[in-house]
Amino acid sequence: MKKHWMALAVSPLVAGGLLLGGHSAAAAAPFSDIDNHWAEAQILSLARQGIVNGIDKNTFAPERSLTRGQFTVMLANVLKSDLKAQGTAQEAKKYFSDISASDYYADDLVRLRKAGIIDDRGTFSGERKITRQEMAHYLVNAYRYLYKQDLSSIVNVKHIPFKDAGSITPSYRDDVVIADKINLISGRDNGKFDPRATLTRAEAASVIYRFSQLVPYKDIGVRSGTELTTIQDAYYKNGKLYITFTYSLPGAGYNGQIIVITRSGQQLKIDVDQVKLDSSSSTSGFKQTRTIVVDESNVQTILVRVNGKEEARFTI
Repeated sequence: MKKHWMALAVSPLVAGGLLLGGHSAAAAAPFSDIDNHWAEAQILSLARQGIVNGIDKNTFAPERSLTRGQFTVMLANVLKSDLKAQGTAQEAKKYFSDISASDYYADDLVRLRKAGIIDDRGTFSGERKITRQEMAHYLVNAYRYLYKQDLSSIVNVKHIPFKDAGSITPSYRDDVVIADKINLISGRDNGKFDPRATLTRAEAASVIYRFSQLVPYKDIGVRSGTELTTIQDAYYKNGKLYITFTYSLPGAGYNGQIIVITRSGQQLKIDVDQVKLDSSSSTSGFKQTRTIVVDESNVQTILVRVNGKEEARFTI
């Protein structure tokens, strides 16, 4: 299984007022504007790993929009060494008439274009704000590139799980459905996807975080009950605890927790994201393997709870 730990944009440039995380970021970023924000946990997790910075020392600006060029840098860096395509900024004009070698994202754009992840033709419009449907399209392209899975067979256009499905540009529709099916994106609280809205920094952190943890989709057929199987592995690396587990469900979702217990008896509770399947998938199984990283030392026991019931126990 490939593990993709995030690198959420690494240019030191400030483009359009957006400072994207560099390799030299501090271990923690005490942003003053994300307290109680819905993406606070994802943003802080990325910041602690030196993956994302704020627009200044204390400000993350979670609601600020991203440009297409900025998202390109994010995408290239989350792929890291798995992006095998080679290319340089000097080749940009071969693909896009509006991109020059001096554009800060040109090198990444050429590599993504050669990989087929960025599949625009003629022009790219790197300074335009990226939309949510464009984000979904590029991320699903990246998924296809990594895992050689098309996933078109799981698309059911009669059951698009968003109230505003008719607003999705037809060429992006299938990829939005796929991105939702594999738990890469989610809709608004009102049940809409808002496909033409621009992507914010908080939303970008959320989807990049999710993308980094995806593994190949596997349809396991009809199942009954809800199950989170025993933890497969747990080990330390570079001072962090890596926990690998597999979960499966019949279509409705679950309320899961992984509980890390230290030798002193302290508990760290980690909510496991509910996997969303639309109503058309209620009789289909879904299975994924995930690895999470915990900043915790001296761990003794790991528990798995599903819907309040202990399902598995792992002793370090």
